[in-house]
Amino acid sequence: MAEIVFGAGTSHSPLLAAPPHMWAERADQDRRNPMLYDDTGVIRSFDELATAAADRYTDACTMPVWEANWNRCQAALDRLRGDFRRADPDVVLVIGDDQHELFNDTNQPAMAISAAAEMKTGLLDDHDSDFFKEAARGYLMDAEFQFAGHAALAEDLTKGLMNEGFDIAWMSGAPDGTGFGHAYGFPIRRFLQPHPVPVIPFMLNTYFPPNQPTPRRCFELGRALRAAAAASPIDARIAVLASGGLSHFVVNEDLDRTVLDAITKKDADTLCGLPVEPLNSGSSEIRNWITAAGAMEGHAVDWYEYVPIVRSPAGTGCGMAFLGWQ
Repeated sequence: MAEIVFGAGTSHSPLLAAPPHMWAERADQDRRNPMLYDDTGVIRSFDELATAAADRYTDACTMPVWEANWNRCQAALDRLRGDFRRADPDVVLVIGDDQHELFNDTNQPAMAISAAAEMKTGLLDDHDSDFFKEAARGYLMDAEFQFAGHAALAEDLTKGLMNEGFDIAWMSGAPDGTGFGHAYGFPIRRFLQPHPVPVIPFMLNTYFPPNQPTPRRCFELGRALRAAAAASPIDARIAVLASGGLSHFVVNEDLDRTVLDAITKKDADTLCGLPVEPLNSGSSEIRNWITAAGAMEGHAVDWYEYVPIVRSPAGTGCGMAFLGWQ
């Protein structure tokens, strides 16, 4: 049977690919972002958030702090890379989200799995900024990058999920002119290169209403993924990776620490009961972590690192998190 032998979670913010001297450019882009939510899940303008914050983030937005945060994040990423090497999986199931790289409003499944034997990343070439050019390289999206899937195991997982009561969208390929996004390219580049093992992309619609899975459904999905893997006759060692999060584009440390604390304490009730109002925009990717926690239920957390990076006086940025289960 297939067996989940390792679980992890990682942020995939462009701040992890573009170094600190470029972060001010990203902060300036935040001023035009129409998806800035406050801690209660209400959309606010950049100026409204900055006024409410007063001088709260003055010290956090200095180059020495940014460089220290960059170093902490890179060290955590290096540690996760080492964890993947030691776990030596045969395949990595990446639980991520699609942000209109493959799907659009005419077809937005709540959950989907890719069963293609070969896949590619898309191109992030619609931005002229140096910041996004650097991010595209970090995401393997500056050129089409081919990576292998595991069609047979993806089919078994799909059958198993159907038996567990989950109706999963099935992808044997990608629409013409599209490719997988940063939720998949970033971990392949950062943890699996130069010789990546096969990757099975699992896509949750975290971003786009009205069919976003609830936190409880995400946790139950993780449990079902574990059962589906165990039911497969394929002899494969699986690593499960949650890609994305935590809070962004406005940092919500209380939310992030609640999630990490619940995962560490194996507190399924708290994870399942998280309110959906704060899980908007980038913070919606916390759903990916809840799903991985369901798949790793019963396993202890080996370690985690949390680095809230604020890049503007409005509190915009990303709550960076990196975690490995035993």
